[in-house]
Amino acid sequence: MTLIKKILIVDDSFNNLILLEDLLSEMDYEVTVAHDGLEGISKITQFTPDLILLDIMMPKMGGFELMERINQEQWNIPVIIITAKNSEEERTRAAELGAADFIVKPVIISEVLDKVKKVIDNS
Repeated sequence: MTLIKKILIVDDSFNNLILLEDLLSEMDYEVTVAHDGLEGISKITQFTPDLILLDIMMPKMGGFELMERINQEQWNIPVIIITAKNSEEERTRAAELGAADFIVKPVIISEVLDKVKKVIDNS
């Protein structure tokens, strides 16, 4: 019996949440969502995800702040950044904080599925 992998999506864009949640649910992942980093922290402690898909620019607490908190708490959860910001600075910061991968919006569905599967299979 294989355990169903759990994915937390943290993004302030309702459309992105719906798209990714529907897509990943169809792939037999258990998915929950959060609308900002603060809600993300709450969901991490309740849901214990196997993977987090994380936007950078969000109200209340951004993605990099949430990654810092994940590192402080030593929650060993891989993170894939999904963002519209595609600067070298953003990519470097994501790598420094331990991001498993980096996806630029607008997302390409096949790319998201491939990267999610790769990270989940290796975790």
